[in-house]
Amino acid sequence: MTSLKLKIFLLISAALILPRSVHGHDGWIQVNPIVEKGQPVSIALMHGNHSNEHGSFRLAGKWDAQYTKLFVIDPSGKINDLTNTIVDLGEDPDKTGPKGPKGFHLAQFTPKTEGVYIVLARQERNLQQGDGPKLRTMRNARSAFVALGNPKVAEAQKTNGFERTFALNNLLEIIPVSNPFGTAEKSTLILQVLLNGKPAANRSVTVIGQMASAASAQDLKTDSQGRVHVTVGAPDTYLARVKFDEDVRQSSERTDKHSYEATYVFQVFNRS
Repeated sequence: MTSLKLKIFLLISAALILPRSVHGHDGWIQVNPIVEKGQPVSIALMHGNHSNEHGSFRLAGKWDAQYTKLFVIDPSGKINDLTNTIVDLGEDPDKTGPKGPKGFHLAQFTPKTEGVYIVLARQERNLQQGDGPKLRTMRNARSAFVALGNPKVAEAQKTNGFERTFALNNLLEIIPVSNPFGTAEKSTLILQVLLNGKPAANRSVTVIGQMASAASAQDLKTDSQGRVHVTVGAPDTYLARVKFDEDVRQSSERTDKHSYEATYVFQVFNRS
């Protein structure tokens, strides 16, 4: 193998086996938080948040549809699989310039009953170069909306069920402990990070406002219960994200890497 070919081979191998925290992005869900029962709801799968040490709301790239699953869980606990209804709103990555991923993915759901609906998206991939170490990446995005006959913030604040967890999303996730539909400017929202259903202590959580973006970024550490207390600013859409890697020893000669990522999006409202 020539020197040039060897260099190219090593670069490709490194790109495949390095942890995602080195060159990865984040994925999240955006949905209108308060909607009218019986009316269609648009669910957007967004991708980016890669600049400023993941303290930015900027878009870059998109979810990999081949490995993505999308679910809506209704107030009764019924799981609605929307994976096959996802629409790609981006132009062809190669035929329409500039080259590269464009746009984002969108799905639609109509809530039939009143209550809290939880939206979950998951992307899982396994990467391996020959017999070398395996990289397993697991992305879990979460958001929620409340459907009401009278869709007002005051009514949404009376709801519950926003903190429910589900087996299909029990790797790494961020869930709200306090009511996200009652979060007004300059108030506090409690979030909890769970790993395999158990509190994940001492994990770094970044919270970013969409409009102020990097200027609003907060870096918080989870306590012994896996919780962070987020003091929010102006009314806006906020993104919370957590990510970490762990080594999984398979044998004396091979150690795999698991890369976990979770996001949660919530809305901060005006005080009434």
